[in-house]
Amino acid sequence: MRPPRRRELAALLAAAAALALLGQRAWRIDYDYSIDFQTYWLAGSRVLDGRVAELYTPGGGAPDGTPVAMGAREFKNIPLVAVAFVPLAMLEYETAKRAVGWPPLAGTGVTAWIVGRFLVPESLGSELARAGFALAALAAMAPTHIALRHGQTTPFVTLALAGYLAGLVRGKLARAGALLSIACLVKFPPLALMPLDALRGRRRAAFACAGGLLAAGAVSLAAFGPDLHRTYASEIAAQAGTVITGHNNQSLAAIATRLGDGGATNDWTPRPLSPAPKALAWAATVALLALVAAGLYAPRHRDRATLEATAVLAWATVALPIAWDHYVLMLVPGLIALAAHLAASSDRRRAAWLAAAALAYALLALPTPRAAIEAGSSAGWPEALVLSHYGLGALAVAVLAVTALRRPLAETAVTA
Repeated sequence: MRPPRRRELAALLAAAAALALLGQRAWRIDYDYSIDFQTYWLAGSRVLDGRVAELYTPGGGAPDGTPVAMGAREFKNIPLVAVAFVPLAMLEYETAKRAVGWPPLAGTGVTAWIVGRFLVPESLGSELARAGFALAALAAMAPTHIALRHGQTTPFVTLALAGYLAGLVRGKLARAGALLSIACLVKFPPLALMPLDALRGRRRAAFACAGGLLAAGAVSLAAFGPDLHRTYASEIAAQAGTVITGHNNQSLAAIATRLGDGGATNDWTPRPLSPAPKALAWAATVALLALVAAGLYAPRHRDRATLEATAVLAWATVALPIAWDHYVLMLVPGLIALAAHLAASSDRRRAAWLAAAALAYALLALPTPRAAIEAGSSAGWPEALVLSHYGLGALAVAVLAVTALRRPLAETAVTA
């Protein structure tokens, strides 16, 4: 057996270092702060015990077996999603919390393999090297550490989105649409990719996604009844026109509020958007959408589907009222594909493009400084920007992807 080549060895070392960092930052039982996992475990317990009518009611604490009590409607998915957490609810809370990090870690590994194999050109190295560097990029990110530490679902959504992008690249459109429907069932931003598929004539992908969502909705209604779904829908509608200023909300509305009115870094109570931040948030949303839409009319090239999906997903992530910090993990498969697209090109400005991609990754990957969080509020624009770096990273990804669409690079360009 031949010894590993230099690039493969570098990829393995980078992946090992990133996994060590992930273990140091994520592999601990953070009971009281892991509200997401407590919510999921409690939802699974209620389904398991036949208490589905309580799915959106207050609960938790000692009577329900979780460390802290939670308010009403803490569970923020359609009722059917609660069924996925029934296996965890079969375990005692502490046992389930200790076990919950392993499946998303495995999912992150599979995501890296998909990205390395299908989204990165073969010219950039062997499959092992490509997957190793992708794993290093994913495992080194603070949002990955956050998601694993708190038992969040974003790593699985990211896996589904990586499979969706790979399906587009390989022409497996029905499979891509089915995977996209899974992502949309759990998170809202991927929903923006379904109309993109319809616009681009990828009917099988759009129909598969729509069909998957309709089937899931029908099963959920049949199993749980309309009342719970009305409660869920009312909670989603109540978020319109509001903002949460907690440091981990990275939406345009939250960024605009921090820049305008300031806001408590540890306040997760929705409040109405005041006029100036509301106007700024809407203006930024429309401007970003216009930029993305302009990119859709660029000359065609081989990587158009991946770049378009990356730009649209980045816009959708920050355009909604809530964009938790770990949501930006969903952008990383597309960002890696974008960086690979740039690296494989022969454009003379390739170094500048790659530097911009590295900056976007840094904004998405670095943790928010604890001092900024513990300051209590964003008292001025420097603090506001520091607290909003994940949202700014998403904006950078959108702009970079659109710019790459508008200026096809030499080796990937094809005729329209």
